[in-house]
Amino acid sequence: MQCPACGADNREGSNFCRLCSAPLVAEAQRPDSGYIPSVPPPDQRAQGTYYPPQNFRQAPPPLAPRPARQVVPPRLCPRCSSASVIKGTVPLWAILVAVIGAPFTCLLSLLFLLVKEPHRCMGCGLEFK
Repeated sequence: MQCPACGADNREGSNFCRLCSAPLVAEAQRPDSGYIPSVPPPDQRAQGTYYPPQNFRQAPPPLAPRPARQVVPPRLCPRCSSASVIKGTVPLWAILVAVIGAPFTCLLSLLFLLVKEPHRCMGCGLEFK
């Protein structure tokens, strides 16, 4: 079946042209089904060459490599320059005061959490901040 408007070949029994969508059946013979054929029109460009869609965007350029993280130098003892240093911690009594402290002493007990034991060298025993 050929389209009277554009001359394209269509399947037998089609209601509309697959290329220009012109009606192929006269108004008196047209069924009320509303069927539109799902066959896409022939694309002249798709003969083996890839053409990207109109809204195609190029891939972004590769990201620059991130700089390496800075290594934290070991804490050294000021007296003997030993790297075997135990990090200072919050004492248990300060944690207990903060947890068990009454609401009106909450701010005071939070200040106790700022108290820390000093750093201590395992080589010579010197405590320092």
